[in-house]
Amino acid sequence: MILMSNPKFSLMPFDETLKKVEKEFEGWEILAEKNHDWRHREEIKDTLSTTNLEVQVHAPLNDINIASINPEIRKASVKEIKKSMRLASMIGAEIVTVHPGLYSPLSVYWDGAIEQSKKSLKELIEYADELGVILALENLPEMWLTMCSTVEETRNFLKELDIEFCLDIGHAYIAGELDGFLDFSPINVHLHDNLGDDDVHLKLGDGEINFKHALESLKDYKGNFVIEGRDLEELIESKKYLLNLLNEMGMG
Repeated sequence: MILMSNPKFSLMPFDETLKKVEKEFEGWEILAEKNHDWRHREEIKDTLSTTNLEVQVHAPLNDINIASINPEIRKASVKEIKKSMRLASMIGAEIVTVHPGLYSPLSVYWDGAIEQSKKSLKELIEYADELGVILALENLPEMWLTMCSTVEETRNFLKELDIEFCLDIGHAYIAGELDGFLDFSPINVHLHDNLGDDDVHLKLGDGEINFKHALESLKDYKGNFVIEGRDLEELIESKKYLLNLLNEMGMG
């Protein structure tokens, strides 16, 4: 199934966003931020009861860092992500995608930041089990502050934590490791395009990524494809691009 995601949608009232999404897509990966977070859970649950839209949840990103070397910031970040997991459980969303945390200007010189990330993720995995939702760790683009941008480090996280994987094809391409990441077994896949440098979330076909090659490598994949975009029009165009590719390859 093809889902969509746009972080800016979380700035809109949930019911207005749903109307836009369900006209064009079968599903939505909801970013649990601003108007779409735990505080609005009753409105979100009631609104979703009027639709058959498939939903997933993306844990919050803004001011969140589960790898923080400041213990209070780390704990607060874990707490906020747990709220998004409770929201997922409440609305029947099976998958919650989460980022591994970030380095800070100081922690980039300190190996302990990775251990803080793993400590947080272990706690979140246990909580996911209690709630009956699945936590999926997403690979990030290569930047000085990101963890899990390389195949080696991501594989280490997945193996040590026994956590599921969300493959972000755009992020993997920026890191120059797309082929390596395509050997993984994701339960969720994010798609957006770029030119190999910045994480600009171009519509599919506007960048350099060979999506046909990526899809051929994912021919046995049975999960959802989540198109991430900058606005609804580009998301719709990306959906058409993806459907054409899938039909051409006999995967439609």
